[in-house]
Amino acid sequence: MSHDPHFGSVIAAYAFALVIVGGMMWTILADYFRLKHALSLLSAQEKPRGGDFQERKGRDQRELDMDTLE
Repeated sequence: MSHDPHFGSVIAAYAFALVIVGGMMWTILADYFRLKHALSLLSAQEKPRGGDFQERKGRDQRELDMDTLE
């Protein structure tokens, strides 16, 4: 097997592929953890509104109904 004249280039190609795939995995994992951290910061900043959304939705609907009646 090691007497093949192309043995070195085959090993180099596998090593190169391993480096490329490892770099892609590293990049994807780093991006995943960066986005996960950013999302946790965003959710920590958001204030819970509870029923405010339903109240605002109803008020906007009434204003819309009044505009269509005129």
